[in-house]
Amino acid sequence: MIRFPKSETPLTISMWDYSWLKCGHPGGAFHDLPRRVAEAAERGYNTLRIDAFPHFYVEPSHHFAAQGISRRFRTWGDVLLPQGYEVNVRRQVVALADLCRKHHIQLALDTWMSFDILGPQYTANGGMIEPSQEEAVCRGWSQAWVKALKLMRDDGVLERAAWIAPLNEVPLFLGSMMRSVKVSDPEVRHEGQTGFRADLPELDALFQRVNGWLGEAIAQEVACDGIPLAYSSLGAENYHARVTDLYDVIDVHFMPDVFLDEADKRALEKAGTGASKFSLHDGIEAHDYADNVMKRCTLPSGKRLAAVVTEPYGPCNFPDHPEVSWEGYKLWNADAARIFASRDFAGLSLSNHAEPLFSLWDDAPWHSRGNDYVHSCCLETSS
Repeated sequence: MIRFPKSETPLTISMWDYSWLKCGHPGGAFHDLPRRVAEAAERGYNTLRIDAFPHFYVEPSHHFAAQGISRRFRTWGDVLLPQGYEVNVRRQVVALADLCRKHHIQLALDTWMSFDILGPQYTANGGMIEPSQEEAVCRGWSQAWVKALKLMRDDGVLERAAWIAPLNEVPLFLGSMMRSVKVSDPEVRHEGQTGFRADLPELDALFQRVNGWLGEAIAQEVACDGIPLAYSSLGAENYHARVTDLYDVIDVHFMPDVFLDEADKRALEKAGTGASKFSLHDGIEAHDYADNVMKRCTLPSGKRLAAVVTEPYGPCNFPDHPEVSWEGYKLWNADAARIFASRDFAGLSLSNHAEPLFSLWDDAPWHSRGNDYVHSCCLETSS
């Protein structure tokens, strides 16, 4: 088992994404942050993966607009105040780090694409980044991180950092805006894609360049802190061909479909029209996927990347509604976690919905049992 510098045990990861801050308003799932961090510790999580909002960390405040008020099911990032709400990002990240310190929890610092950060020139250009602009965009993104990291170090946030990932799901969030990617591979990609491909080596080379530009300045900035640099993947990728020795960790996202028969679909539709349409990906056998990840963790230099799973198992979007039971989902995810825990993963999460935003959080014993199993199984794998 590959260990992280600040952890002698496997990472048990709860993905709090950007919801931890966007849903921190009165009535939001994360409004009582001290309670939520304590609950994470009680459920056996030792790591929270979050959006650290580096671009907003350096600003005095940021306004989150209303989002998802009329939605049938709660989802990531819903802001339930019609007027939205104003927040000091830096103050809240520091508060979260302080709470995590109290409960011996680490923070995996990531960020999701905020398109307004890139500026109006890309919107005016149909949302496309031209090949001549790629390096400047990536290095600009990285420099925004560096500015925030300097403040985070002063604020004590980096003392809690398990890793830093320049950008969530690089091929999706950045690749979808790059014209060179569209030309090389016109296929629409989704989160958690399950099929590894070897027929697009030019795409691997392109993303290796992109990841180098994204990671170089960040890796230099945190080298003195001993914080690993992580590559956040779209799922099945040729990791060894897409990152360089700057990186230490690959964050694998594995969310295959579950197969619904007609009775399943009818039952789900009782929760509301469209509730059965939550699947995105091709089905795949989890053993094969986990083994293929392990085969792609060694770089040409011989460096071995640590592998973690933070957006896991199936399905990606599950309708959280009183008419829809989590029982089958919990069995599926527990079985998938068992399979992945038997491989050399350095950290695992139990669910793409393992956060206070969803009612699955209320089943504390399920989380505790799963994390206990992951912890004990990973220790056996490493011995």
